[in-house]
Amino acid sequence: MERTLVKIIDVCRSCRIESTFVRDLHENGLIELVSVEEEEFIYEEQLTQLEQYSTWHYDLELNLQGIDVVQHLLNRIAQLQLELSRMKNHIT
Repeated sequence: MERTLVKIIDVCRSCRIESTFVRDLHENGLIELVSVEEEEFIYEEQLTQLEQYSTWHYDLELNLQGIDVVQHLLNRIAQLQLELSRMKNHIT
């Protein structure tokens, strides 16, 4: 299955976010960027995540470390909920 790429410059314009913020997210391992012929792109399926991070950053004033912590905690909660669901299904 081919993944769709979206230009970072277009995303930044439409979402009114800074390209440096997007690059910082990439450098901190929060999103994946792809370079093609000196242009930066993001995979379409990551756009929702990028919008969420930008909301946390610009509206809630979270820095990159805060965004990383929140994302880590949300991932952990999802894991624990899955484990709990599996345990409940195993018991019943």
